[in-house]
Parts: sequence; C-alpha cells; structure tokens
Amino acid sequence: MINLLLPLLIACGETQPEPLYLTKEFYNWTCYDYEHKSEIVVTTNTCEDRDSGLHYLIAEYQTYDYPGYKRHLTKTDNWDIDCVWQTEFPLLEEMCIEIEGVTLTAYVEPATWSGALAGD
Repeated sequence: MINLLLPLLIACGETQPEPLYLTKEFYNWTCYDYEHKSEIVVTTNTCEDRDSGLHYLIAEYQTYDYPGYKRHLTKTDNWDIDCVWQTEFPLLEEMCIEIEGVTLTAYVEPATWSGALAGD
C-alpha cells in the first residue's frame, strides 16, 4: 500500500525529507551494562521540529560483528531542560564492549532547515 501512495504523494508536490548525516559533536551516546541486560542511550539537543523542517532523527548502532538496529528519537518532556531528544536501545544479547558506535541522521527539508549547517 505504501509503495502505491509514494508516487501519488510525490506527484502532488509533497517533498521528501533528505538525510543529513550528523557528526559526533551534534549528539551523545552512552552504553550501560547491567546485571541481565545492557542499554544504549542516545541524546541530542535541538529546538528544531517539524515546523522548522526537521522530520525525523534516526539513531543506529553498529556492533563489531553485525549491523545493529535503528530507532527514532523523541522529544523529552523534561521541564527543566528544553529541546532534548532521546532514544534507548535495550540490548539483551550484546554487551557494551561489542558496540562499535552510534550514528545519528536528521531527515530534513533542506530549504527550510539550516540548524546543523549554519550553526544556528
């Protein structure tokens, strides 16, 4: 069903967001090992949102042996810290020592979103 709608949306002038691969200074990730599981926490600070052209923030972790998984970040509801986006990866089989790294991609409308490139 989605494949049938995509050409229709594009034909109607709906612009598709483009990936903007963020460098490490724009986000943080930490891995925690607990007794029965591990967890990766990914955070970034931006006040950009859908109105300013930011469609999605997608984090992906990689292990040394195989590809990891992707998750989208959501804006936190922390009243004392504005503009924080976060996601967690629960790791049931892996430990932190097996994680090679985490990448973050912003899907944006380039004509309206300049935050990561212009230093805004």
